[in-house]
Amino acid sequence: MLLYIIGFSRAGKSRLAQNLASSWQISAYDTDLVFCQEARTSIAEYVKENGWNAFRKRESEILMGSPSLELDSPSSNSTTCSGVVACGGGIVELAQNRDFLRSQRVLWLAPPLELLLSRIKLAPSAYFQGKSEAEIITEYHRRLPLYRDCLAY
Repeated sequence: MLLYIIGFSRAGKSRLAQNLASSWQISAYDTDLVFCQEARTSIAEYVKENGWNAFRKRESEILMGSPSLELDSPSSNSTTCSGVVACGGGIVELAQNRDFLRSQRVLWLAPPLELLLSRIKLAPSAYFQGKSEAEIITEYHRRLPLYRDCLAY
């Protein structure tokens, strides 16, 4: 079984996935990196050519069935963690992704908004390039319930 890490852009999902995987001696995956490897282009370039809807559709396919994420995955009945997946910050945008994540082991990484804003200013993701701080804050608050919706209580 895989552990999925969700959270806003620049929350530290990729680094945490790498650290946990190293510590647990399992594989780490990053849906954004898998996308870039499979598409042979950056997210920004892909979105520029195909739009956000096409990206979100492919991101969803990667989340739910990419062979890249299944290499080390034992049967879904396994109680051991075979890999850690850092999900893109917007993976929660599609209801089907939230439904899927709710049936998985999910860790929501939620650092303070101020820390996220400082990290985004230093290295904006493709989604936030050219957006104002107010727009980023609005997006953050819009996504909070979407992240919560991925957690099975």
